[in-house]
Amino acid sequence: MGDTVYRGSCLCGGVRLSLAAEPLAVALCHCRHCQKQSGSAFSAAMIVPAAAVDIEGTLSEFMDVSDSGQAISRRFCGVCGSPVQTISAATDEQGITVIKAGLMDSPSMPAPQMQIYCDRAVSWMPDLPGTARFDRMPPAAGLSSKE
Repeated sequence: MGDTVYRGSCLCGGVRLSLAAEPLAVALCHCRHCQKQSGSAFSAAMIVPAAAVDIEGTLSEFMDVSDSGQAISRRFCGVCGSPVQTISAATDEQGITVIKAGLMDSPSMPAPQMQIYCDRAVSWMPDLPGTARFDRMPPAAGLSSKE
């Protein structure tokens, strides 16, 4: 793997990760599943080449089902519960993975370029300047099994 661009960890430090590439995209997801998984109004996700991700530590897994009916693997630290990674058949086929942006050690990371599942955003969520907004998953993203 190449030079590390980002490093991060779960809350307890039992899971560490490094990214050897810049994210292909950063998105805020407002779907109900991401809201529930994050315990917040949205999830900040970095879409990265799977080959550029190195994860150390043991991840637990919750198998979820997207609104399209596809299986979603939601991986998290089994000790502290921090969400770490989301994988689906669609992301696997494309050689990409989704990493939770809040895990990064440094808060200086690329700003989100898009917001998805905006039709499910909490009512008080303001518009975020500079982001494309989609009611659901944009077809061009190829991640239609996200939620």
